[in-house]
Amino acid sequence: MTFKYGSGFDEPQSVDSISRRRMLRQSAAAAVGGGAAALLGRAPVLAQAPNPAVAAAQAAAEAERQAGGRTAGTKFRALVRYANSLSMETLTLRPIHPQQVVIRNQAAQTCYTTTAALNTANAAMNAQIAGHGGVGVVLEVGSQVKRVQVGDQVIMAITPNCGACANCLNGRGDICAMFGRPVIATATMADGAPVFTSPPAGPSGLSEILVAWEEFVVPVFTKVPPAELSLLSCVSATGLGLAMCRFPVEAGSDVAVFGLGPVGMSAVQGARIQGAKNIVGIDPIKYRRDLALKLGATAVIDPNVDKGNDLIAKAQAMMADVVPPGRFFVGQRRNDGGGFGGGRGAMYVLEAVGGTRFPLPAGVEAPLDMTGAEALQQAYTLTRGGGYLRTSGVGQPMGTTVTFPAGGWSNSSKTHVPGNYAGVQALRDLPRFVRLIEKGLFDAKSMIGQTFPGDRMREALQIAADRSQITSVALFDA
Repeated sequence: MTFKYGSGFDEPQSVDSISRRRMLRQSAAAAVGGGAAALLGRAPVLAQAPNPAVAAAQAAAEAERQAGGRTAGTKFRALVRYANSLSMETLTLRPIHPQQVVIRNQAAQTCYTTTAALNTANAAMNAQIAGHGGVGVVLEVGSQVKRVQVGDQVIMAITPNCGACANCLNGRGDICAMFGRPVIATATMADGAPVFTSPPAGPSGLSEILVAWEEFVVPVFTKVPPAELSLLSCVSATGLGLAMCRFPVEAGSDVAVFGLGPVGMSAVQGARIQGAKNIVGIDPIKYRRDLALKLGATAVIDPNVDKGNDLIAKAQAMMADVVPPGRFFVGQRRNDGGGFGGGRGAMYVLEAVGGTRFPLPAGVEAPLDMTGAEALQQAYTLTRGGGYLRTSGVGQPMGTTVTFPAGGWSNSSKTHVPGNYAGVQALRDLPRFVRLIEKGLFDAKSMIGQTFPGDRMREALQIAADRSQITSVALFDA
C-alpha cells in the first residue's frame, strides 16, 4: 500500500476512518472564503467557486440568529489570525444561533496542529480565532439547546458527537455528521470585520469567550482543575483514544508509541491503564523520554541514536517472548519471524509524530526525520503480523510518499487504523476520561508543562511550536 500525504494517506485503507488533521487542512474554506486554509498557513483558495448548497446553508443559519440575547454585544479578548498578522484583539460577540452555546473560557491547551497559525506568510482572507478546544462555564444557551444549561462546566471537544446522526447511532460518533454544520461568524473586529471560529474543529480555544454548536460541548461534573480538563478537549483524549477506543489495547500485549508529545504521552498512559505488558516509547527529545518512563513506558528509544533497522531491532528485542526454538505449541508467539501472522514486534503500534513545522530552539533535540515519514515506515514495520497500526499525527509535508509493503502472511494480516479523534466519541468517552483523572489512573497534572495567563496566549502557542514543554495551557481565570 502506498500513501501520499495530501492525497488520501489518512483516508480508509484496511479500516475506514477520517484523519483529524486532514479534516483541518481541508475544512470549509469555500464557505468562509479560504480563511480556514489561511489559518493553517497555506495559500488561500482564491479561484474556488462557492458551493451553492453550502452557501445556502450558511445563509439559512445566519437568518436564524436569535434576536438580542444575554451575551450579544459582549466585549472580549482573543488571539486572532487575520491578513498577515496574529495578534490579540478586542472582539464583540454577535447574537447566537438557537443551537449554539456561549462559554466563558477557563483553560485551553495548545495543540501542535494549531501552531500553524504562527505562520503568517500567507494572508488569511477571513479573521479567525486561533486554537481549538478548551473547558469553560456556559453563559448562554440557544433556545433549542437541550444538552447543557447556563452555569454548567463543559469540555469543548474538537469533534462533534450529536448522538442522533447515522454515524453516531452506528457507534462512530468520532465521525459525527455534524461536522457539516455551516460556518457563521461568531464575533466582529473593531472595524466590523466578521470573525470565525476554526471550522470544522469545534470552538477555537484561544479566546476569553467561545461560541460552539451544541454537539461540540460535553458537560462534566467534577472538581478536577480546568487546566487538567482542558487536555481532554484534544491532545489527551486523542492519545487515550489511540489506546482505549475502537481497537483498544488488550491486557498483556506489547505496545510501541512513536512520538511522545502530549498525544503520544497520553497514549502511553492509556496503554498502561489497559494493562499492556511492554510499552516502548520512541522520541528524540530527552525530557519526553524521561517523562514517558515516569508515566508508564517500560522502555524508551532515541531515534536519533538508534536509526532505521537498528531502531526496529532494538524495539523488537524489548518485546520478544522467550520461547525455546522449535516449541510451536506452547501458546506463546514465535519470535523467529516465521509462520502465518508471525514475526516479532508490537501487537499495537500507536503513531503520534506529527512532523516538525518549525526550527526548534537550542536545548530541544530536533528529529533527524523532520517529516515523520520515516517514523511511519518504521511504525508499520514494527507492527507484528496480526497487529494494529493506529495513526494520528503524520501529515507533513504535503506530497511525501510512504509505501507499506504488501504480500506475505505477515504484511497482509496487519490492520492499519487511521482515524479522526482516534475513535473518541465525546459524549461517551470524555466523562470516563475525567473519571480516570479523578481516580489517579491518568496523570494529567504531569502533562501540563507550563501555564500562561489569558493575555499571553501567543506565548503559549509558541511553546507548543517550540516543543520546549510537554504542553502549554492558557488560563483565563488566572
